[in-house]
Amino acid sequence: MKTLILAILFFVSTALPAFTGVAGAAMSIKAEGASNRANDATEEKKTAIDKALKNAVTEALYTVVKAEGLELDRSLADKEILSNPRSYILNYKVVSEGWVTHMGPTPSVVESLPEERDAGGIELYHIWIEASVDDEALRASLGKLMAGPALSDLSITILDVTEYQAFSGLLATLRRIALLNDLAYGSFQRGRITLKARSATGLQALSERISKEIPAGYLVLSGGSSTIVIKAETKAIR
Repeated sequence: MKTLILAILFFVSTALPAFTGVAGAAMSIKAEGASNRANDATEEKKTAIDKALKNAVTEALYTVVKAEGLELDRSLADKEILSNPRSYILNYKVVSEGWVTHMGPTPSVVESLPEERDAGGIELYHIWIEASVDDEALRASLGKLMAGPALSDLSITILDVTEYQAFSGLLATLRRIALLNDLAYGSFQRGRITLKARSATGLQALSERISKEIPAGYLVLSGGSSTIVIKAETKAIR
């Protein structure tokens, strides 16, 4: 037990301060991009890849939005998140590429189209990729975007959790909640761990969101006007 306690102490003292700066889980996304003919193969390929990466991050973003049950202003998302999609890309690989002639409506995988096209259709340079999108960074940006400037400080107190694996699982869950911002270590005592965070969401709504996300075996309670308590049930602390 002493070794276990030391392991938890080491974990919370080293891992928690890095909440906002370390890449987390990746979302694997398949996406497509395209470019008009530019008489420069390098430029054509770069433009198609840029569009494919933006499409990958867009899909990842709206997957999170749907999962979180949020309503997002698309114009704000375009400005604050999708304007720099490469910052959310961990890595990617090109699966296929080549010229495609479009005779009918042109897909939205290209940013803009020439004003004129002949009877033979229009040729676009297409690229298909598989990208790994930084889920944690994306959720952090989404949370700040949804919160706007009105963020309030709050505490999350975790009670009766003494197992490293259980504690680690709770942290991973909390980090994935987009409306929970700036999660950081507060204090540690045996059976009582305090985290600090900020959110623009009301405590009741945030508590309900946490209840839906955390594993079975925990209760989420109100600890006052600015505190949420997560308490392990008896069966969770064997």
